[in-house]
Amino acid sequence: MDDDNVFIDESIALTDIISSSTEFLGDVVQVDTWVAASGKNGMRRDWLVRDSKTGDTLTRASSIWVMMNKETRRLSKIPDEVRGEIGSYFVDSPPIVDEDSRKLPKLDESTADVVRSGLTPRWSDLDVNQHVNNVKYVGWILESAPLPILESYELSGMTLEYRRECGRDSVLQSLTAVSGGNVGGLVNPGYVECQHLLRHESGAEIVKARTEWRPKFAKSIGSVNQLPEAESA
Repeated sequence: MDDDNVFIDESIALTDIISSSTEFLGDVVQVDTWVAASGKNGMRRDWLVRDSKTGDTLTRASSIWVMMNKETRRLSKIPDEVRGEIGSYFVDSPPIVDEDSRKLPKLDESTADVVRSGLTPRWSDLDVNQHVNNVKYVGWILESAPLPILESYELSGMTLEYRRECGRDSVLQSLTAVSGGNVGGLVNPGYVECQHLLRHESGAEIVKARTEWRPKFAKSIGSVNQLPEAESA
């Protein structure tokens, strides 16, 4: 592969996320993963994680990858020789996670329920391309999830859409808005959906996201009207 080009994530979608309380230390899981073409200038990697004993699905995930030039930091076309090299590994199959075609809405201080500021990466948060890694992005997104949701709900799905790079000197804000306002007003009663934005303090968008939450206990289905108004930190 050309040393000037690297593959980077463009988007990630996860679904069927199972609470970690269903898996215990020592349990064995099976992870299957495969790659496929995505459009004219990308590739897709899917994952299926299952309990190796029961075969039950623990989570499914799908990601889209594009190529970036390391010098210009711009997206570039996959060279024919690279496509020929990796094409033999592609699997002809649809994404394991159905694409959510809904556009992630615009989010700012006026529409956010919670805003967290002053978020900075550590050296250990950077990958080999000097980008903040995906695990850190998820942590920052959850930093601004309202406390009532964190206490009574568990994450069941997540979609990340990358907008630009985030490096070691970045200072970020994490914004979250809860869709619907209360559980009874949502499409699926008992389930909560949140919209998220990670951005530079200058306002430049880094990651837009959507999270889906289900009640930890059936009897815990209640209102999230207690959300603080434009809570900031």
